[in-house]
Amino acid sequence: MKKVLAFDVYGTLIDPHGVVALLQTMVGEQAVAFSTLWRNKQLEYTFRRAAMGGAGHYRDFGVCTQAGLDYADLQLNTQLSDTNKQALMAVYGELPAFDEVPKSLQQLQGAGLDCWAFSNGTPAGVAQVLSYAQLDQHLLGVFSVNQVRSFKPAAVVYDAFAKQHARGKPEACVLISSNPFDVIGAKAAGWYAVWVQRTPQNVFDPWELHPDASIASLQQLQDALQGLS
Repeated sequence: MKKVLAFDVYGTLIDPHGVVALLQTMVGEQAVAFSTLWRNKQLEYTFRRAAMGGAGHYRDFGVCTQAGLDYADLQLNTQLSDTNKQALMAVYGELPAFDEVPKSLQQLQGAGLDCWAFSNGTPAGVAQVLSYAQLDQHLLGVFSVNQVRSFKPAAVVYDAFAKQHARGKPEACVLISSNPFDVIGAKAAGWYAVWVQRTPQNVFDPWELHPDASIASLQQLQDALQGLS
């Protein structure tokens, strides 16, 4: 059975900490801590909204990103101006790809594999950042959680992707993600999943669900895919 590859975007294809350079001009030596806290709260807010259930509590990824930025500013007492916050939000559309990603996606495309972006981001936001990083030309398109008004790792997200792009067959879907929560969500939905361990310091959650393969970069993905039954 031909596999459909679903690539997480932020943290897997695109480096969300590409904001650090701009942050350094605003908060100095707190830049890395600020970026880390911002990213963590951004994700936490998506988890909370998904757990609350119901479309009435859904707010898109841009709202969660803004809220995470506001929280980091308050927690670290950096007192950013509205102008600085607007500049930081704008950078989210101009984040860099990880170094090996463009060539790796090009090789996968050349091998005839179906590659999709699969993201918590909004359709417009993901399209913008992929275009900026020149990755869009190597992907068939973008699947955004917006259409189901929830967030990964909610089962409805993975089920909707499988219905649209794999004829409803979860066993035909392969998630590629650096986020353990995403990998666990995919496995719970019946998918294959490859974890991208971007740094040796990253550890996988000690759950009963595990990735089918672990790689350090997308350069190793084609070999990992050959090991999937």
